Amino acid sequence: MHALYIEQRDINGKNLLSWDLAHHLYLRSVRDKVVVATDKPVELLSATRKQWFKLMRHVMRQQASTLNAPRLVELIEQISYMQNLSFSTKLPSGYLDADVTFAAIDDLIGIAPICRTAYITYDVSKEKRYMLTSWMPPGGAVVIYARQQPAAIKTQRKELKHGTNARTANQKSHQAALR
Repeated sequence: MHALYIEQRDINGKNLLSWDLAHHLYLRSVRDKVVVATDKPVELLSATRKQWFKLMRHVMRQQASTLNAPRLVELIEQISYMQNLSFSTKLPSGYLDADVTFAAIDDLIGIAPICRTAYITYDVSKEKRYMLTSWMPPGGAVVIYARQQPAAIKTQRKELKHGTNARTANQKSHQAALR
């Protein structure tokens, strides 16, 4: 990955992958082709589009409430860009048709995408990452998402006497705690 900006981002239980992806796309706004390497392209596309539309409504509310003329023009241009951005899971035969293409990394390697930004949302080998980014222009961005493993929570099971129904015992203890 030559002359590329590489960013590592962690996804924890607080932020959704689709939320973070939509916000990062918005903040980056390079107005160029983007690829998202994912193991579940259709699911991630629909979730990211939903977050994109929520973000677009937020920008529209900002635009409606501002009186600053230069900021107003900037927001109108941003809204126009956001409304015209196209998302797809369909793999093109050559050049990327959509602005944001979601696909498995093996499919993306097969078409050698020329894009300015690539998001990798699951664990892939370094060789595949290199092959995906080999056609990217210098100065492009590669965003690699890593999932944090949840901390193990130790629980102590309550021993029930005489085969009592666990649900009933839990309800009784909960009711006793409320009194």
